[in-house]
Amino acid sequence: MKVILINNQSKIKLDLDLIREVAAYISDKFDKDLKSELNIVFSEGKEIRKLNKKYRKIDRETDVLSFSYISDKDKIGPGASSYTVGEVIICPEVAQSNILKQDENWNLNLEIILLIIHGILHIYNHDHIEEKDKANMEGIQESLMSDIRRTFSL
Repeated sequence: MKVILINNQSKIKLDLDLIREVAAYISDKFDKDLKSELNIVFSEGKEIRKLNKKYRKIDRETDVLSFSYISDKDKIGPGASSYTVGEVIICPEVAQSNILKQDENWNLNLEIILLIIHGILHIYNHDHIEEKDKANMEGIQESLMSDIRRTFSL
């Protein structure tokens, strides 16, 4: 899967090379189709708030939103060069504030990676509404984070 990073914010400095490498590693665990694409967008707080209000009816900033286009895959013609499986939209400002709730070994890169995992899981139909689904999703997140921390020495 091809990962496309779009940085529409300038308030928080991001290690886009690391993020791109890790995001590709994560996405390949879900979809090895070379025609598929995943957009990861870094957004300012006011923009993610607008999206959160429009699509979730919640009028506040959030750390991550995800939009799955997997059901649209069937509408792609056989000659198409690629298709987008979804978008993960992350607000680095909120991610930065999330770090304050973690232990001292946590940093912005780890938080962004966790949000990417979380967003991708939503794209692939995982959710955390029911308690059993939440436990399952958190287990997958923790397993992937452990794998990534080992693989990338984070």
